[in-house]
Amino acid sequence: MTSLCLCPGTAPKDTQLFLYFSVGTAPSSGLEGEIIVERSNTVKQCLKKMLESARLEGDGWHLRRLDWCEEVGEALMDEEASLSELKMSHGDALVITEGRLPPKGFLKLSVWLYVEPSAYPVVSMETEVNGMAAVSTEGQRLDVMTAVGAEVELRTVGQVELSEEATLEELKTQVLTLPALQYVCVPTPAFLRVWQLEGQRLTRILRGQQHTLRKLKLSSGVEFCVQQLLREEDLGPKEVLLRVQMGVPGERGYYPPEELVWDASRDPSPRSLRSALASTYGLSPDSLLLAKHQPHTHTWETFSNWSQQVSKRKKKKKAESLLGAPFHLKDGDIIGVKNLLIDNNRDFSTQQDEQRLREEKEQRRKGGQGAGAEVETNRGVGPEKKMEPIKARKPEVALSINVGVFR
Repeated sequence: MTSLCLCPGTAPKDTQLFLYFSVGTAPSSGLEGEIIVERSNTVKQCLKKMLESARLEGDGWHLRRLDWCEEVGEALMDEEASLSELKMSHGDALVITEGRLPPKGFLKLSVWLYVEPSAYPVVSMETEVNGMAAVSTEGQRLDVMTAVGAEVELRTVGQVELSEEATLEELKTQVLTLPALQYVCVPTPAFLRVWQLEGQRLTRILRGQQHTLRKLKLSSGVEFCVQQLLREEDLGPKEVLLRVQMGVPGERGYYPPEELVWDASRDPSPRSLRSALASTYGLSPDSLLLAKHQPHTHTWETFSNWSQQVSKRKKKKKAESLLGAPFHLKDGDIIGVKNLLIDNNRDFSTQQDEQRLREEKEQRRKGGQGAGAEVETNRGVGPEKKMEPIKARKPEVALSINVGVFR
């Protein structure tokens, strides 16, 4: 049952590599092609051959790898390194990206602006902001995207290049010099929050004003967005920024989200979070029911209101931490809150969740029908195969195994 594909051209020798390449910011955009190069070729030589194959000119290009989810990843910084040294394999894909590589020890980072709904006027291709056209530092039109899992808009504002020994405060200061951010009023860098982006997702807030970019583990090509704040902020390593939504009694909906900075340094348990929310809303902790929203699966995970009783004969059980499995709370997570005194509905799901689940189910069903039609056309060539229904993958969770000591 192995599938083979006949390809035109001579097969690569033992000393050669067969590589895919594309031109642009993603594999699906721009030109795409294939090439056979020597394993001993350097990154610079490989880039030159790819540019010739794609009929591109100039030296303002560099190569980037594709990560495991087929998104543009890290740049190949050492242009004198051979492909074999970089452990390139047959079928690997590279992306020809516009722009020179920054000097050694410097980082080139893409900057987006975090825009909450109705915070700023919508910028279209024709509109201007305070008399300035909506363009990036490279002179390109302003791109807009919506952050996955968050009802916020992200607008590209350009790129910055600075040393990896620069501090987070210096990064914020340089970002504010971009022409597209002249209309953003920020008294000091502490009024600016920096989010790291991965695949259009807000993944973490960069902390420590005096921490270097090296210590923050930023690499060239990383994308981040900046958010304007109404007050100064300097989050600690165990302070988590959560987006809290109180349920509307009698309805399957929530009030607009509010930000909560939860200090989990002393007690990361559900009881601590429930107490913090009770203090915020002026309610009793026992009257609150909490759940975390999973944007990937459009489901909610409820935090238990009960604490597990541990026998005195057994060792003291380690306190349950929301920062670990199965919840893994992180910056930007949405927490739903139900006030059980006036809301008896313990179901956190909304009509939007059900609608998206139905849409995904319909897409899987259509995909199954398409595959079934393909089997129907092949009937008579071989044995008829039964199409298995496509099952949604369960979210990955950490696996913890406790093994006793037997001596």
